[in-house]
Amino acid sequence: MRVTNEPSDDDGGPLHDLLRLQADFQARLAEETLRYLRRMQAAVAPPVPGTVLRPDGAPLEAAGSAGSDVRVEVEIENRQRAHCMVSPTVSPLVTPDGTTWFPDAQIDPPSLLLAPDEVATMAVGLPLPADLPAGTYSGALLLPGFRSAGVALRLHVEPEQPAADPATEARA
Repeated sequence: MRVTNEPSDDDGGPLHDLLRLQADFQARLAEETLRYLRRMQAAVAPPVPGTVLRPDGAPLEAAGSAGSDVRVEVEIENRQRAHCMVSPTVSPLVTPDGTTWFPDAQIDPPSLLLAPDEVATMAVGLPLPADLPAGTYSGALLLPGFRSAGVALRLHVEPEQPAADPATEARA
């Protein structure tokens, strides 16, 4: 004897339908909850060792002298049909000769919950240390939970400008 779970026209009435709908709902709820938790984990946990992130698109570019502050802005658009959490971070920035800088990025706002089709602007402030060597630093603005690859970031740093001497300015 073979027993199947094929639905039939006379399969138990309204109680059976209610239980089937409840089971379908629970399965979908579990699936969506796991998907949500995976995205939240990506938003708060750094990539594990061995992960390769390759930013795509045109880089965000900024320039400033050591000891000053630079700022870049990025517009973020949620094209999904569900709300999306984005919590950006800035990767270490590296020059071609290997000089590595771990910036103290000031991100405003630090995280956003974007509704479907919502567009928001995030500002990233980067205070450049006075002793930061001149050069072009490359890295990425990582958008965990929103975009897996991130956005390339390129920062041109010039040597610190010495403060103007008032006595020299008076002679000029």
